[in-house]
Amino acid sequence: MTNPATTTPNTTTPGLAGLAERAVHAARTYRTADRDGFYRRHDTPEEWNRWARRARVARTVAAVLQVPVDAVLVTDDPHRTYRTRTGPVPGDLITVTDPLGGRAWRFIPDFTTPGDGWLLLDRCPDCEAEIPATRVATLIDLGEYLDPDGEIWPADEARDESLHQPGCTFALPTVGD
Repeated sequence: MTNPATTTPNTTTPGLAGLAERAVHAARTYRTADRDGFYRRHDTPEEWNRWARRARVARTVAAVLQVPVDAVLVTDDPHRTYRTRTGPVPGDLITVTDPLGGRAWRFIPDFTTPGDGWLLLDRCPDCEAEIPATRVATLIDLGEYLDPDGEIWPADEARDESLHQPGCTFALPTVGD
């Protein structure tokens, strides 16, 4: 079988070159970002299910933030695991790259609203540690967080003392300390 990405585009099918180019770019991006996950996606039904679920997450986040699906990568979160019936699995780390400016935003699932909301990861205003700064369910929520005149409502998780540097004034001390 020939590789359509390396053959001359069919000029009678408008958009094929664009689709092929975008598809190859998307594959290369995922291969770079999550090499093991990318190559193992067909190994078992469980791996394929995980791949398909993450594709669904990417489509949902892309729709919510009004960006192209290929601007969203869902990979293993190197810092968080989640319990499942079959044991712990890596959490999702969702990276959204602004197609216009190139800035990357990172999110993790918000388990208070499974599949409908995410926690934006950002730097603590005091200690610079990466924290789940605010909840995002719509483009409006992200806009309110980014607007200098907006009212920021930090996520409860943002105050978790274990995520901050010692002495951080933004963190709330653990009960019983």
